Amino acid sequence: MKVKVIVDGREYEVEVEELPGNKFRVSFEGKSYEVKAEGLGIALPSVPETGVSAPSPAPVSASVSTPAPVSAPAPSSAPVQASPNTVTAPMPGKILRVLVSEGQEVKTGQGLVVLEAMKMENEIPAPKDGIVKKIYVKEGDTVNTGDPLVELG
Repeated sequence: MKVKVIVDGREYEVEVEELPGNKFRVSFEGKSYEVKAEGLGIALPSVPETGVSAPSPAPVSASVSTPAPVSAPAPSSAPVQASPNTVTAPMPGKILRVLVSEGQEVKTGQGLVVLEAMKMENEIPAPKDGIVKKIYVKEGDTVNTGDPLVELG
């Protein structure tokens, strides 16, 4: 099942498979991790057994404490100082479409760009009403988590 998780304030979509013994296989960006949930007080709906098993890396224990970083973004060739009004990439991927233009008025929730990540198209919405001041990406660009996409004013 696909679920959205928030790590350090950033939202990610991950694939979660329930395993015996209060364990889960979490797949993200082409890698799988086996996670044991201890004392979290959560229950996921049962997923029917498929009979297919995939090799997993060494187990990772999860707890309520601060999570380890998923990955560090690669430095970009031209660093941009992100302002509080800058919408950044929530995950690494490829820009498929830019849905707005500079000077355009946007409303909260309106799509700004379409980002392809993990073979899925993700429309990145405007977090607030505003005017598009600057577009930092174009179709075909590859972005990392945290890279600036659009600045609103």
